[in-house]
Amino acid sequence: MIHRLESNDYAKIRTLLTPDNVNDLTIHAIINGTNRGVIYVDDVEQPRTALIDQTGVISIFVGDAANEAFTADLGAFIEGELRRYTTESCGGTHFLAVVPDEAWEKAVTKAISHREIETDWEYYYQFNPEQFQARKISYRPLPEGYTLKRIDAGVIENDPDNILIEIVEEFYHSVDDFLQWGVGFCVCKGNTIVSACLSCCVHERDHEISVETYEEADMNQGFATLACAAYLEHCLEHGLTPHWTTLETNEESVRLGTKLGFEPKEKLKYWSSNIKTIQVSMGCRNHFGNLFC
Repeated sequence: MIHRLESNDYAKIRTLLTPDNVNDLTIHAIINGTNRGVIYVDDVEQPRTALIDQTGVISIFVGDAANEAFTADLGAFIEGELRRYTTESCGGTHFLAVVPDEAWEKAVTKAISHREIETDWEYYYQFNPEQFQARKISYRPLPEGYTLKRIDAGVIENDPDNILIEIVEEFYHSVDDFLQWGVGFCVCKGNTIVSACLSCCVHERDHEISVETYEEADMNQGFATLACAAYLEHCLEHGLTPHWTTLETNEESVRLGTKLGFEPKEKLKYWSSNIKTIQVSMGCRNHFGNLFC
């Protein structure tokens, strides 16, 4: 049987983590309560297996994939409890997950075999400061009429479309939590947010990047690049480690990450299935998508 852990018990799953777990940043951010997420386990006292769900973004499996106390109920759990939580917490309609190895691939395949499934590869990138410094001289200058701003309480409050509040509250419990833990920069026209780059997940000095340009007419104009460049400069100045994660098929994100000096380090298989209408690819918004340079 699968149980939801109380948030003050999240640390019980730390023993299931391995040194090579590329999702440590996300997992620790949820355990620590910095970012939104829930954790489900086979045993609330001594868990052997766990599913960490970053609300509206991704599900991550850790621990013993052969533990039938967990895997036997996984299909019904995804269709029931996880589906309800995803719908109620952010209106999500899809189950998105990464599988760390062949054992988990087998377990997840069995659990959702009755669904139409799409697979992809999720790439984890490492920041190369030298490459960033070498490439930033080629970035387009900010056009006249636009400004580059650090995201603070004033910028969020004066955003006429409430874009930043919506984004921040996807990842954090509150705007105050973001302002305490996260970092962000945006390109604006007046008070209107054109493009924003911010920390969507934080653990200690490690920050996962989310970036988006909001109107189609503003895409491919270099706005996301400039917002990201300001963010990366801040990371370098303050000893923070930025992280970039994207799907292999998200060509815009792959291209932008490379342009910013990120280099591929690891990859995991990615699963997508519609849990509402039996179609296909979970979440309020996949922060690995809609990245435009």
